[in-house]
Amino acid sequence: MGFAIEGRPSPTYQTFTAGMRTISPDFFKTFRVPLIKGRLLAESDGPQTPTVMVINESMARKYFADEDPLEKRVVIYGVTRMIVGVVGDVKYSALDEEAKPEMYFPIAQAQFPTIFTSLAVRASGDPMQMVAAVRRQVWAGDKDLPIFNIETMERLVAKSAAPRRFNLLMLGVFALVGLALACVGLYGVMSYTVTQRTREIGVRMAMGAQTGDVLRLVIGEGMKLALIGAFLGLCGALALTRLLKTLLFDVSATDPLTFIAIAALLIFMALLACWIPARRAASMDPLVSLRVE
Repeated sequence: MGFAIEGRPSPTYQTFTAGMRTISPDFFKTFRVPLIKGRLLAESDGPQTPTVMVINESMARKYFADEDPLEKRVVIYGVTRMIVGVVGDVKYSALDEEAKPEMYFPIAQAQFPTIFTSLAVRASGDPMQMVAAVRRQVWAGDKDLPIFNIETMERLVAKSAAPRRFNLLMLGVFALVGLALACVGLYGVMSYTVTQRTREIGVRMAMGAQTGDVLRLVIGEGMKLALIGAFLGLCGALALTRLLKTLLFDVSATDPLTFIAIAALLIFMALLACWIPARRAASMDPLVSLRVE
């Protein structure tokens, strides 16, 4: 909806735009939208009182960044409304969208005819158990009113997040498969490398090296490579986090716990890959180790 702000040049009604919501006074209470400043709409805001409106934070930041929006006057198709309050942002379409400027008008001062109305009911327990009672109340006022598209807020939120949740599920499956392949490959490479050194280990033990000395030598060299690889992998993962930001809700793409857990798992697998074959080679008789081809 295009509008003009008193005291500012506005060549066309598209100079300033915002969403328009015609609501009852209990809308904000029902949806628990916080009041930032000023007051909420009230039952006393009727046809015989001055026309008022409430705006959201996004509209206040966009159009009144350097001034207090309270008591500013907005002209919407010839009707002047005074801003009496600022409320928190509400995302109406999707959780991952940016909040947009919104204007809220009292339904008693509706500027345009209402084509359809959404009724929101807050309940304790299962809200679907109140459907019959709500229907009776609506039909008590007008038995011909159609009632349709009844949903709980939980289901609406779930439907909004369903595509992103599916994408994250598939991404998680592929990530687990990739992690499993990385662990298996890491174990295989490190095990093969240590096995190739069995003859060297036999020579060292024949010259007096103890089992602990051999384990420290092999594991130390193997873990150096593993730590370097983990560091390079973390740097690469941090560089690619921008691709994940659009798929996450209330979770940072640089969540330190995730990075630490994955790096620790890979380092643990590298430790096993070095320790198991090194322990096997170190426990062999030096003469047997020397004859290994």
